[in-house]
Amino acid sequence: MSRTLATFHLASTAFGLMMAAAAGLQTQGLALAAAMLGAFAVVVGIAFRLAATVAVLAAATAVAVGDAPPMLAGLAGLSAACYLVLRYTETGSVRSLGASSSALLAALGFTFVGVLAASFPFEVPWLPLVAPLAVFGIYVLTTRPFYQAGEGKLDVSSRS
Repeated sequence: MSRTLATFHLASTAFGLMMAAAAGLQTQGLALAAAMLGAFAVVVGIAFRLAATVAVLAAATAVAVGDAPPMLAGLAGLSAACYLVLRYTETGSVRSLGASSSALLAALGFTFVGVLAASFPFEVPWLPLVAPLAVFGIYVLTTRPFYQAGEGKLDVSSRS
């Protein structure tokens, strides 16, 4: 095992244990048991890659059952994303290890936005009704450059 690969393996295990710890903080009962199962699965995941998925599912269960605060849920989710990306890109190829950096940066950005949104106590009952319209509007604006002007035909070309 190369030195870079060993470093990524150690980092993935550290992220997995941090995920389990964040999911298990301030919990009791079933949520604590799920977090401990997640930590055990991280240790088993060192040898068997499939156990990493079980660890993340156990941590997600602990967060959901334990009704974790937004910061702990965000930390557990970010750690879970980093754990899975690093664990499943440990192939020994420099290209696959370098490709994980953009995924980790995207996970950090989405975690920041999610924790920020969950931190403000908005009580807007009509907001879920507007969300599908907003998604449709973003879709139309995103695909607009690919439509020919006035003809309404989709023009997928090599010019980007």
